[in-house]
Amino acid sequence: MSTRPSSSDISAINFGVRLTSEAISDEDLLRGFTLALGASGRVEKTLRTYGDSVRLLSDFAKSLGLQGLAEMDRTVVRHWLMSLHQKGHKPGGIHVRYRSVNRFFRWCVSEGERVDNPCDQIDPPRIPEEIQPHYSPEEVQKVLKAIGRKTIHNLRDQAFVVTLYDTGCRGAELAGVRVEDIDWRALTILVTGKAGKQRRVSIGHTAAAAIERYLRKRKVDSLWLWLASGNQPLKLNGLRMMLERRFKDAGVPFRGVHAFRRGFAMEYLGAGGSIDDLKELAGWSSYAMATRYAKASAGERAVKAHKRFSPGDRLNAG
Repeated sequence: MSTRPSSSDISAINFGVRLTSEAISDEDLLRGFTLALGASGRVEKTLRTYGDSVRLLSDFAKSLGLQGLAEMDRTVVRHWLMSLHQKGHKPGGIHVRYRSVNRFFRWCVSEGERVDNPCDQIDPPRIPEEIQPHYSPEEVQKVLKAIGRKTIHNLRDQAFVVTLYDTGCRGAELAGVRVEDIDWRALTILVTGKAGKQRRVSIGHTAAAAIERYLRKRKVDSLWLWLASGNQPLKLNGLRMMLERRFKDAGVPFRGVHAFRRGFAMEYLGAGGSIDDLKELAGWSSYAMATRYAKASAGERAVKAHKRFSPGDRLNAG
């Protein structure tokens, strides 16, 4: 199936004002937007995501000979989103693209480069309610057992896996932890999340004991908690490679670093944790993600509750 809009579609798009010689170029707008994001503390990965999304929209309009970003109307944005669906992009990815260009157009309005945001009249793409693949407690336990404690790297990897699962931290957040970020009395870790936002996450006694054992046995004085070969800080790419190897050795399918975060959320809610607390521990700015996890685990929680409050068990059927 062709992903290019038909001639009738193009005529429907082509009612907006075309790019004039006085209009600011897409490249200039994107440069200003990227600089503004960087100044607000956004990390490199976020800058790439926003920038790539805006470039995709710009290239789409240019391929059809339509107006640029400064004068683009909502019909162009709608057809672009439709083309992403037609190309087989995942709903979550399309939602990220929408959020990125929405943020871009809001910046354009705030800078006086546009008088309106075309995304204001476009509903956000829907994201299916089901939760993406995550790790179960049994799978994490199997990986921990396969790692063992024979070497200092075994101790490090055990501590990292159990802490990642226990806290629900993003991989980059936990990889950037320093030794001084640990509060041994309160059993918390200070992590730095998106846009440089810091928060304290709680660790259980099992995770704390694993971290303490690793630090005590490594006998290396370093600011950083997790050390790679040569006593250098463990980078995110090295972390992923380590986890892939450990999961392969344990015979457990590796579903990505983020699957730890999803598993944490599901288990936390399943054990009776509140949505409010989950939102704070996970570092989400809104309740959207916490609500998604709550809906996904609602059935399982209801069954567990029924075991405690079963009306039938209160009957005297003897």
